Amino acid sequence: MAGRAGTRRKVLPMMAAKENLAIQAEPRAGSPAKREQIMRAASALFLDHGFAGASMDAVAREAGVSKATVYAHFASKEDLFEAMVARGSAERFSRLLDADLDTLDVEEALRRVAHDFMGVLSAPESMKTMRVVMGEAVRLPELAARFYRAGPGRVLAALTDYLARATARGALALDDPRLAAEMFFGMIRGDFHMRRLLGLADHPDMADLARLADAAVALFLKAYRPRV
Repeated sequence: MAGRAGTRRKVLPMMAAKENLAIQAEPRAGSPAKREQIMRAASALFLDHGFAGASMDAVAREAGVSKATVYAHFASKEDLFEAMVARGSAERFSRLLDADLDTLDVEEALRRVAHDFMGVLSAPESMKTMRVVMGEAVRLPELAARFYRAGPGRVLAALTDYLARATARGALALDDPRLAAEMFFGMIRGDFHMRRLLGLADHPDMADLARLADAAVALFLKAYRPRV
């Protein structure tokens, strides 16, 4: 029984991260079908015109619903944007948040995280969303904070929890799992992420990205695997 209970405790942090993303995507009121119409319309407008260029009136027109219906589901444009980001994050990071990494060898687990994360970085919608947020961050800092909480912050927390558990069972030797998680994701981003944001890598070579992800895992394990 103790072993089964311990296993359950291990997977809870990853499950909790995914559940938190889902909670943010819950509607205020109204039918799921209407909400989906609104979310699709808002996503297209935000990504094509930016946060400032997408009004709630435009969302209503694009969705084919009344403005009152939009507000029945979302109290503000900021709430609508956050819900869009939360859902996108849940979808893009679903493999990471669903995975029971504790059942895998630490190298295999980190390779899965690295490749999934690289896949997110190379996705066009991810870059469009990031550009929208960065363009509004100074004028609307709370919007940037909402974006971080809904996506990157939750994924970082999930990896931090995994690294802490891996350290506790002796698979890694980390003094600061949070710092290690930041360094791990930082290595994967590398120069590619900046070039992608600037539109200088619109057609990435996936084989090169896979090699970068594998190299990041190898370097991380060289630094943090326990010495035998």
